[in-house]
Amino acid sequence: MRMNKVRISILAFTFLAGMVRVPDFVYNNFWNKSFWETLPFTFNYGYFRFIYAVLLTICVELIIKFIKKYA
Repeated sequence: MRMNKVRISILAFTFLAGMVRVPDFVYNNFWNKSFWETLPFTFNYGYFRFIYAVLLTICVELIIKFIKKYA
């Protein structure tokens, strides 16, 4: 599977946008909840943003594949 420049630029922009801006519903439901306090290790907010950006990029990639397959 070969990725063209447009697809790479869309995914790179998605990753960078995910690192810069986390929506309020994601922040409130995952970062502000006490779930992180139950973990036996500390979890940095930068890691949280990185994981969100990676998951967002994977979702966008799957959406692109779905559109190419069924459009």
